[in-house]
Amino acid sequence: MFFLQSCLLVLLHREPGYGYSLMSGLHEFGFAVEEMDISILYRALRDLDAAELVSSTWDENSLGPKRRVYTITPLGEARLADWIHFLRQRRRQIETLEAAYDTVNTAPDTPRPLGGESHAI
Repeated sequence: MFFLQSCLLVLLHREPGYGYSLMSGLHEFGFAVEEMDISILYRALRDLDAAELVSSTWDENSLGPKRRVYTITPLGEARLADWIHFLRQRRRQIETLEAAYDTVNTAPDTPRPLGGESHAI
């Protein structure tokens, strides 16, 4: 849920949005939106709203049915900045882990023999 909420805050950081516009925007972050249940998105938005990270209003100017438009709050902007900082730190840790692994395992597709010996079959 953290990743979904982070992506929603980034989308709302760019511009206010409503449920289905946010759903299609999630494709950019690797979500298979055609397989995603819209109720998951709305639950995440409700949680963000309850945490006062987003606010919502009804769009009275909509040509079709009224839509709830979501906007990131100042608290949401601050929390998003904190989350991005955390994610950047985590990415550096993961890259360090990968580099350490790669220095030991230079040929990842080739199994290393136990005890450093090579055995012909």
